[in-house]
Amino acid sequence: MTNLVIDQGNSVCKWAFFENLSRAKTDYASLAGAEPLAVLYTHKPEELPAENVFEQFKPRAAIYSSVLNHSDDFKYEAIRQKIADCFRFDSSTPLPIKNNYYQPEQLGADRLAAALGAWTLAPGKSSLIVDLGTAITYDLLSAGGVYEGGNIAPGIYLRMKALHENTKALPLAEISPDDFPEFGKDTQTAIKAGVLQGILHEINGYITQHQRKYPELLTFLTGGDLIYFVGKLKSGIFARPNLVLTGLHRILIEYVNT
Repeated sequence: MTNLVIDQGNSVCKWAFFENLSRAKTDYASLAGAEPLAVLYTHKPEELPAENVFEQFKPRAAIYSSVLNHSDDFKYEAIRQKIADCFRFDSSTPLPIKNNYYQPEQLGADRLAAALGAWTLAPGKSSLIVDLGTAITYDLLSAGGVYEGGNIAPGIYLRMKALHENTKALPLAEISPDDFPEFGKDTQTAIKAGVLQGILHEINGYITQHQRKYPELLTFLTGGDLIYFVGKLKSGIFARPNLVLTGLHRILIEYVNT
């Protein structure tokens, strides 16, 4: 049997099956290093994994997190029909970290889960969490376990799309992780370099800025587009593709599966 962690993002839904852990709330050493047994992806709001996936992994409990503001409640209810011990993660869920957002209910569930993932991996450390997805989010967690807030910026595709749709001559550029020019030699590479180098310097700027206040700051990089920037940033960067899943899994262990 397993634990199922579901992370519904703006574009993709992740279905992560973890080993069915059950332990005291204060023991997170093993949990911090736990990786999913499998991660599946669906791309349509109403889509669920194939039925044989549930039969294969036999999820005992599940947690559902979504950034779609309850427009996908039908999916949550469909999951509950399959897994009775299932709950939805939102701003009202009790957490071991404090949320200093002025309007907690407006903070994206994925951002809060990522902060808890960083706290699980590095308890007692201040962290900058950079989530590179459809949007890029920068979130700050203090060494005292306080979520201090964060910023939202357009991601790679949104920047490319904005250049294309708001000009008459610029094409919609295509990129790959191995295509990271420093300067453009034509229109296509100028767009690629402008967007990718701009984000690179943006991330480094955030790190430098916050290290002045938090000298021991750790930086966690996550999200689907982190592959473009791994190895290109300042030292001390921890690439954790499953950071949101780690935070959600901790909540599931702490409040459902103890």
